[in-house]
Amino acid sequence: MSNTIDRLVEDLTPIKPLKNRDGIVLTLGLTAVFAAIVVMTLGIRGDIMMGMPHPMFFLRAGALLLLGVTSCYAVIAMGQPAVGNSFKGWIWALCAALLFPATAIVMALIAAPDNMAVFVPRYGLECLSVSALVGCGIATAQIGWLRRSAPVALNRAGWLVGISSGALGAAAYGLHCPFNGIFYIGLWYTLSVMICAFLGRLIVPHLIRW
Repeated sequence: MSNTIDRLVEDLTPIKPLKNRDGIVLTLGLTAVFAAIVVMTLGIRGDIMMGMPHPMFFLRAGALLLLGVTSCYAVIAMGQPAVGNSFKGWIWALCAALLFPATAIVMALIAAPDNMAVFVPRYGLECLSVSALVGCGIATAQIGWLRRSAPVALNRAGWLVGISSGALGAAAYGLHCPFNGIFYIGLWYTLSVMICAFLGRLIVPHLIRW
């Protein structure tokens, strides 16, 4: 018995502990890379180029980054489950982000959209496809992190990976998107994050299952 235990001990190899900070830095670093690729391939917004960004750009980017970062933190924290280790900040960020579609719905009941771009499928589909594509790339970092750790709530992890990567992907695309209308943002950006969230729920649990 003693010899068996000794052999098992000899086969053990030390594993470097995961640090939440590293997972967040990895995700945000990958987001920055994809944002640079979007700018280089599609171009940057004209108002940013001129050094006078529209206020809606800051509001949209701020809401998406807040949702993406807080959801990312929740994902990374799930890799090291512990009693009381439950981060809920992403819920408040999600509520803040939902103000955009909620405002668009209220405004639609009052008046017609002031910018017909919201009804042009080409613009909306570009927003959806690029945001989702970038989001999938960002999600690979979080999925890789969870595969190296020990998540227990797999379905919730799927939702959070989708929300986080979708929001960060949409924020990256926002550097190119020239539209500032609340109807456009409330519809297409919301759909982008929702699609990524559902894809995350469907796909991610199968990839991180023990």
